[in-house]
Amino acid sequence: MKLLRRAFLQLAGIAAVLPAVSRTAGAQAYPRRPVRFVVGFPAGGPNDILGRLVARWLSERLGQPFVVENRPGASDNIATEAVVRAPADGHTLLLVGPANAINASLYNDLDFNFLRDIAPVAGITREPLVLWSYFPGTEHADPSTR
Repeated sequence: MKLLRRAFLQLAGIAAVLPAVSRTAGAQAYPRRPVRFVVGFPAGGPNDILGRLVARWLSERLGQPFVVENRPGASDNIATEAVVRAPADGHTLLLVGPANAINASLYNDLDFNFLRDIAPVAGITREPLVLWSYFPGTEHADPSTR
């Protein structure tokens, strides 16, 4: 019985001293190296311009270069797949737009699952989108007649 009491008191003493000698967890600085900012559309377009403005702003504030890499083609699927295949260390970012949501529901044979493989970081813009369909012979076929 004395042995159990002694072991308990030793453990209690160690538990009391542990917070005083524990090391503080040091957070690593982000980013530690240049960041790839992948844009799935050609240079000079609105997505590219937005990506370059955001990259410059992030570079100035975080002190590391954010390099815009244009990977056009396949309605942004090439860029998305390049980001999915990159190491998940936060040093490869993707500029996401409405095409990504459309592609996720349009193509069944993609090598990635957009909702599972891409994690949102920040919202940059809001884009109002409208779906309008024309049915001949209906009362309000042309929205300009409303």
